[in-house]
Amino acid sequence: MKIIGQLYCTDGCVNSARDQTQYVVGFNEVGKNQVKKSCMAYIDDYFGEKNFEEERGISLKELLNSSELSISYERYVPCKKGSDDYDCWGNGRFMTGYSSGKGAKKVWVLLFKDDPYKEAQHG
Repeated sequence: MKIIGQLYCTDGCVNSARDQTQYVVGFNEVGKNQVKKSCMAYIDDYFGEKNFEEERGISLKELLNSSELSISYERYVPCKKGSDDYDCWGNGRFMTGYSSGKGAKKVWVLLFKDDPYKEAQHG
């Protein structure tokens, strides 16, 4: 499967499976029934399925089954040099919102509903 879309994360921690909050892919790139399959392919390519599951503490299948699918709009928002955002994100970052308009791209958003920071339960 072609690798498309991107993961969104908190605080710019792009290399941490725990910090990933949602998967975003263009509305015209995949159909509604293919979003989870596309997300799985992206995560497997970027992190490796086994590594992602070990760090996140949940199977990829469970994560995707518990996630919430919606439609939103994505925009690239530039950051000013010298700002805190620039220190974290660089020249700019992509953000999702619920309104269309100039520069907005309609996207599928798969919101991860698990709690990757809960304490591991030991039996």
